[in-house]
Amino acid sequence: MDLNNKVENRNFFTTNSEKSIQDFIESVKENALRFNFGVRRVFDMREEYRKQNVNVDDDFQLYQIMVCNYGRSYRSMSSNMERAAILLQPKQIIAYTEKGVTTVNYLPFTKEFVKQAMPQDDGFQESLPESCQRIIRLIEASK
Repeated sequence: MDLNNKVENRNFFTTNSEKSIQDFIESVKENALRFNFGVRRVFDMREEYRKQNVNVDDDFQLYQIMVCNYGRSYRSMSSNMERAAILLQPKQIIAYTEKGVTTVNYLPFTKEFVKQAMPQDDGFQESLPESCQRIIRLIEASK
């Protein structure tokens, strides 16, 4: 299996990494600033589920990595608070291990999606998809 194989389209991005999840997460943390992001939080979903009394297999590995461009996010929300409902969602990178392979998934928002959600907000229709593409470049640099 080619671990560097990736599938990219307008609505979904997925790639594999030869790194462990922990090494991938550390790489994202190290590379984030180069792409104007910070890592807000990393959720170990095995632990999150267990906190809610869900019986989770010990080998279950699923992580959510939340990234943010804090300054840009603040300016964006300050100009239109309705953006917050959309702005926070596409900033989550998902990493999981299945059969010994680390897979990274990400759902970038397209200009068309943002336009449907906020048809009067031309600037946001450009800026959010641009940020999503930078996140894809961050993932690529970190894998």
